[in-house]
Amino acid sequence: MRNSTNVVLLTLFASALPDRVNIGPINLRMRCFVSRPLQCFSCYSYGHGKCSCKEASRCGNCSALNSYSEEHCNAAAYCFHCRDAHQVRARQCPRYRLEQDILQLANSQFISLGSARRTVLVRHLMLHWPLSLQPSLPV
Repeated sequence: MRNSTNVVLLTLFASALPDRVNIGPINLRMRCFVSRPLQCFSCYSYGHGKCSCKEASRCGNCSALNSYSEEHCNAAAYCFHCRDAHQVRARQCPRYRLEQDILQLANSQFISLGSARRTVLVRHLMLHWPLSLQPSLPV
């Protein structure tokens, strides 16, 4: 039995994404695919997976170090990334959104993740610095 889906993944070698593409008699609307941020399921940091993790493991619920049993954790949810009361892998976390913005910029501008990370972090710092501490830019 086949699973029917309305998603077709195409890889294009072009500098601009067309609005629509024809595949035989079918005219499809195009949009850029952006993957979710890569998050380790051992230490819950971003940028690497569990297989290549060299950090101490954490609980995905309360962020406790050297913890392996998230499903048996009775502590209150706590995120070590933003110090808020939610699980570490929550999509509403500001750190998750920052990582998502980095991926979005890298994909839309066709730049490396490192360049995208620097650009997004500078924008983030400029938005959150007090006006009195922001550097004045030449006009």
